[in-house]
Amino acid sequence: MASADKLCLHHQSTWKTQCSESQPDGSSKVNPSNGHLSSFETIITTHQPVWESLLLQLPTSAILDLYHASKYLQSFLRACPTAWSSLSFRRLPATRPAERHPSPASDSSREVSTAGSKPYALDQLLISVVLPFGTCMRCLDLDQTAVSGHTLTSSVLPARRGTLQHLSVRGCKNVSLKYHILPYLNLFQLQQSVNVSDAIPRSNRLALRSLYTFRCRHHRRRPYLGSSLTRRDSDSEPTHELIKICRSLDIWTDTGWCPTPGGRCFRRKDYFTGRGMNDSHNEVWVVFDRLWRSGNRIGPSKTQDPWPVTRRGQLWQDDDYGYGGEALGTEDDSSTGHGKLTPTHLRQSHKRFVEGYKCHACGDQVIERCEQCSIRMHCIGCRKTLCASCAYSRPLPLSRASQVRVASADDDERSNESLWWAPNARRSPNLMDQEYTGEGSSPAGQTDVLLTPTLETSWCCLKPQFSIGGGISLLGPGISNDDGCHIRTAPLPQGNEFEDAEFRLLRQPSEIVGSPLKTLAKALREGHDPMLYWILFSTGGGQLSMCPRNLCNDCSQLGGWKAMCRSCRQVVCFAHDVRGLKTRVCGYRDLSVEDRIMKERMLRATQEALNRKHTQIKIMDRITEYLQRNGTLNEQCEYDLAVVTELPSTDDEDDNIQEEGDEVNEESTRLPRIGSDASTTNAFAFLPFKPKAFNQSIGPLNTSTPWRGCASFICPEYRSVGDPRRKCSAVVKKCTECKVNVCPECWEKRLPCDCSYCKDNYHCPNCFPKFGSVNCKKAEELELQRQEEEAKRQKKAKMLEEREGANEIAGQVGEFFAEEGGVSLHVES
Repeated sequence: MASADKLCLHHQSTWKTQCSESQPDGSSKVNPSNGHLSSFETIITTHQPVWESLLLQLPTSAILDLYHASKYLQSFLRACPTAWSSLSFRRLPATRPAERHPSPASDSSREVSTAGSKPYALDQLLISVVLPFGTCMRCLDLDQTAVSGHTLTSSVLPARRGTLQHLSVRGCKNVSLKYHILPYLNLFQLQQSVNVSDAIPRSNRLALRSLYTFRCRHHRRRPYLGSSLTRRDSDSEPTHELIKICRSLDIWTDTGWCPTPGGRCFRRKDYFTGRGMNDSHNEVWVVFDRLWRSGNRIGPSKTQDPWPVTRRGQLWQDDDYGYGGEALGTEDDSSTGHGKLTPTHLRQSHKRFVEGYKCHACGDQVIERCEQCSIRMHCIGCRKTLCASCAYSRPLPLSRASQVRVASADDDERSNESLWWAPNARRSPNLMDQEYTGEGSSPAGQTDVLLTPTLETSWCCLKPQFSIGGGISLLGPGISNDDGCHIRTAPLPQGNEFEDAEFRLLRQPSEIVGSPLKTLAKALREGHDPMLYWILFSTGGGQLSMCPRNLCNDCSQLGGWKAMCRSCRQVVCFAHDVRGLKTRVCGYRDLSVEDRIMKERMLRATQEALNRKHTQIKIMDRITEYLQRNGTLNEQCEYDLAVVTELPSTDDEDDNIQEEGDEVNEESTRLPRIGSDASTTNAFAFLPFKPKAFNQSIGPLNTSTPWRGCASFICPEYRSVGDPRRKCSAVVKKCTECKVNVCPECWEKRLPCDCSYCKDNYHCPNCFPKFGSVNCKKAEELELQRQEEEAKRQKKAKMLEEREGANEIAGQVGEFFAEEGGVSLHVES
């Protein structure tokens, strides 16, 4: 506001006078030339440009530390209102729940008498320090704090209503929309409605231009019905009124309504179906956080590099400079964003996500919408943004309102005024009956939820969890906070700057990069290490991220980023499953082991190549020194020496590694930093030879062995948390000696021995001749089985012999009795 700027200029013009006059608390005059002052105190209090630049570079916590550093600085800050122009007392979300202090009325309140005053410490700071000295305060951030709403609306806001332009109370549970914010704003709306604002002095007018209130008390995050606005106990009415009042007072607020029509907004559809509603004529209002990407936190996080080398799309962290979520810097310095005094919604890091987007298919303007619509209707692979009509398999019916009734010009004007939040909409997007199957109205008993077409985008493999209140969560091992921030980078413009590195390379002409399938087949033919290099460090390997990717049909059908499981035929994503070291590959160890061994060999080979390069450079220096000493060096000779890429070597081993036609690049002289994933991943770029030079395998695996596996991909044995795909039932054998995986097809082609040792200790076809045949018990078991059968045969023969002898004796006895008495005896066999 003009009044606030004039007040700040007035304080700047009397800056030196205020530093030397008596202080408000009655203290004596302060003389900057006092000999007891430190050099720091003398410089910042006598040089106004230095002091103002320092204030813009310091967070609020550092300014308070200066206030308590010395009595002189305390008196100086009390007399300098510009030091309190932008304050941020925000508290970042805690990683664990805070300890609960006993109530002052409890029996243990005497032991912790100071615990009851802690929630009001910020109120006392605002009343006793900020209000008396911050007479030109412009920005105040109180996110996630315990500030009292009564103190804020009765003391702070009335005292600074002529200068305060930005206020943020996001997540303040003691600040209520219903009882604090709305009653304060209703007063100014009433003044505007009766046209008495011109009679009010400028110092008493409301200078507030932006208000952040999301997640404070009585602020609704879930969708709500139009009928709930009449309920007194509902929090949808305060949220609804906040948006309307802020628009009438020309105040930007972080709460908005999603303009996606009907069930094409997933949050509206889930809320409608979750309540079991059948009436498609109900209005479902979807509120969303307009700052859902950054959460009003500017600058890099504590665990992030403050100056990243590559741009990841998280503009609020990469392009803006801040500390603890508070923006810092001067406005004229483009490297630090827009300075300390610019709110989040006015920064380019926010505007780039919401302004200037058109549908890639039809060219219609794409306006700001909720989290799910922004993410689901935007392709991460090619950064293609689609509108609500083109993102589905069936477009939205045109001139929907004209099919119901003929609208007049006055009705259109009133409709456009009521739908200011949804430009170019002919009817309310909150109505669920947006879809039609043909001429006329919808079939009886059918709602638009049943008729909503399918979305033409799909997830690569992982899928985030969306809550009906607008939250986005990523579950699973290896997922960091940066992955959660990266999924919020939607939409972004097309171009090589923000597109996925893997899809950017796959979309290039085949004569440049070659077909991905041909590259895979070539790597498989060349040997074990080239295949591993293709699996682990191929396209996009240097930017490994566990963030799920939403892909359009063109990117999803593009080959080279996925494969099929050999057993269950499910999609195996190279970026998350393979380079995430979770997939099993036939003929290879676990990818975590292969990755560790491969990186060690790559670093060792890089160091050897650099040593050879340094040796060549020394020889070149000696030749150049010799020629200069003899005076035979000229410009042409210097050029000839510069193009020399290889010198004769007496080491036969080096000659074999250096292939003919491979040139030593200048990049090979740069040694990558050990410990950096990007430098380790791209280590082959620093070598003066190709990866196929490393065709010697490790351990039992060797390219000369007859069996190398089919290199087929098998799903992980166990699905991680957050992976919606079903579990693969493939049983993969693992070699006991070399730990190589063998798929079921290769295992059935070469069935192992069925002896007792081989059943418990499986050996691959390469290790069986070396280890399995030595320990195999097949011959011993066959010999034992033969001996047992021979013993059984002998025992049976003995039994038959005994029976024959018994029959012979019985016959003789029978003949004896037959002769004597006519009795016959016979033993049956």
